[in-house]
Amino acid sequence: MTATHPSAPPTPAPEDDVRVGTPSVAPVPLTYDHLARTAGRRWYVGPAALLALVVTGLLFVFVLGSALDLAAVIAGIPLDADGLPTGPGWSDAAGLVIIAATLPAVLLVVRFVERRAGTLSSVTGRLRGRWLAVCLVPAIAVSALAGLVGELVDPTGSAFAGWSSFLGVAVVALVLTPFQAAAEEYLFRGWIVQTFGAVVRSPWPGVAVSAVLFALIHEGTTASAWGFADLVVFAVALSVVTLLTGGLEAALALHLVHNSVCWIVSAAYATTGSIADYTEVGAGMFVVSALGTVVYVAVVLVLARRRGVETTSVAPPR
Repeated sequence: MTATHPSAPPTPAPEDDVRVGTPSVAPVPLTYDHLARTAGRRWYVGPAALLALVVTGLLFVFVLGSALDLAAVIAGIPLDADGLPTGPGWSDAAGLVIIAATLPAVLLVVRFVERRAGTLSSVTGRLRGRWLAVCLVPAIAVSALAGLVGELVDPTGSAFAGWSSFLGVAVVALVLTPFQAAAEEYLFRGWIVQTFGAVVRSPWPGVAVSAVLFALIHEGTTASAWGFADLVVFAVALSVVTLLTGGLEAALALHLVHNSVCWIVSAAYATTGSIADYTEVGAGMFVVSALGTVVYVAVVLVLARRRGVETTSVAPPR
């Protein structure tokens, strides 16, 4: 046996034999707008994703639009000069389907071009269903209150269109509006903001570009100054609540309820043709709409803090 001198230092255990000065690897917190900053992302991913989104979106619009046209022809509904079905319900469905067609396009591009899945919904990598349900409560309350006040500020002054006309349009709108609202949220508050966030630190360039584009596709070029401002404020508020809650759920809830209320009211008075008409929006309606949106954002932020909603994700350092 070999004797060990009493003054010799003890032999270190294998787990204690570590390199001195090796830096510890700590997770990096990521906000919602930076979730596209994946380790394998290269400079060309953004342009490639944009091109793929345009091509895929047009393909889905063509396929779904053709299917709707075929259904209309089978049902004996005539088509207009643009090849879209005419008549109440059918023309409204065509508009909603065309917008909703961008939703699968965005999801497919994020999954197969950007090589990520789930992070477009939230920092947890999924759509948080319970949190979405919670946000629907203040969205319904605020939208109903804003609608009542708006009717006092700018009365409709139209007669009820009748149950046969109302029910058909209302059912179509309620079925398709969730997909239409989700398509716009995943594109504007989700993909555009995160695409900018992949290359810049500040979320505001992405928020500004998405807000202006959102206003323009909602006939912002023909809107009044107050109407355009209303669209921009609504878009910016949805981006802010998305960033501060770490996901699209709160924005989805308000957008879904807002659009559903607009469609139901328009169906009741047979004015769905002017549902996106912002040419006559004045200062009074702008104030009512903006205050309602701000109140909703404030309530949601309080609820998110009390419920401990996750606002950041963690990823290893690049």
